[in-house]
Amino acid sequence: MTGCIDQFNDGEGTLVLANPAADTDERRIVEACEKMDLSGSVVIATSGSSGRSRWVILSRDSLRGSARAVNAHLEITSSDVWICALPVFHVGGLSVYIRAKQSGSQVVTLPGKWDPLAFVEQCNNYGVTLSSLVPTQLFDLMNKDLSVPQTLRGLIIGGAALDLQLCDRAIEKGWPVLKTYGMSEAGSQIATQPRSGSGMELLDCWDARLSDDSVLEIRGENLFSGYLENHSNSWDFIRPMDGEGWFSTRDRTQLSGRILQVTGRSDSMVKVLGERVELDLLQARLESIAGKQVAVSAVADERRGYQLVLVYEEGVSQRDVLDRYNQEAPGPERIGDGFEVKKIPRNALGKLRRGKIGDIVNARRRGVPES
Repeated sequence: MTGCIDQFNDGEGTLVLANPAADTDERRIVEACEKMDLSGSVVIATSGSSGRSRWVILSRDSLRGSARAVNAHLEITSSDVWICALPVFHVGGLSVYIRAKQSGSQVVTLPGKWDPLAFVEQCNNYGVTLSSLVPTQLFDLMNKDLSVPQTLRGLIIGGAALDLQLCDRAIEKGWPVLKTYGMSEAGSQIATQPRSGSGMELLDCWDARLSDDSVLEIRGENLFSGYLENHSNSWDFIRPMDGEGWFSTRDRTQLSGRILQVTGRSDSMVKVLGERVELDLLQARLESIAGKQVAVSAVADERRGYQLVLVYEEGVSQRDVLDRYNQEAPGPERIGDGFEVKKIPRNALGKLRRGKIGDIVNARRRGVPES
């Protein structure tokens, strides 16, 4: 962990942040960056399944600028103590150390795998004031019914949609929850509650606007440089900004002044346990197993963010489809349940009517039979 931070602070060479469990040829990524005049960048894997290798390219200056903006927004000083409970190969964990470096604050690490009991113990032992967690970790803290560390003044929750009931439950118990919205492409936070119970305010470093279909677009000096993508062993560098520097987040939002509220995605992506899962890609895999008689749907889940379920027509063997699919699927993409329907809802062109499928699944989970 500290090796990555030391390499970042050295300020030299391309830094590839990859999940140690993944089979990543970092040398090839570094070589691709050198050929494309991207040497010295920080390269972070997108947390999802796009069907191809995609990496977010950020400059060190962008990440440091994001850290300064967060420190100013949350009034972080040298008297603060962070605890890092996120992996540093994700922007959430890396940013904790960069913010601490910028502000002169201390960082305490959480040894081993995530453990809510160890988290609270470390907070109490070291007088921790700040931490960043994903909703799943907050769920685990609530599930253990642990006492709030007295020194903790901010628990920044991001990485996936935060269930409102879970948030309210945590606040009632005294946890200083600060909801945040951000992404790797922005170097971390875009909008964050400066205090529990307030709206998510855009950080000063961002300009924001809404497209005609209410999708958030952002612009600012801390925006990423672009994507590095691998197609059949050939690398491409893609800058998805328009001529004026605006980047589409693909998230539908409401924007009132500089107060932001995320209302949903404009595409088929959901987050399961903090990892991006693209439903269209999963759908293609399912159809290769069982044809057009199956569909995948995502329903809100308090702990996981979303739970994937199988929808299948009469005559399809649910167990056979799930066994064949889940055998190859990584954890966040596994499907755990299924519902039989008379016919998979599609439009005249054969495209899935995801909204209608979701309505059916939610009704069946409540015990309402299909009409």
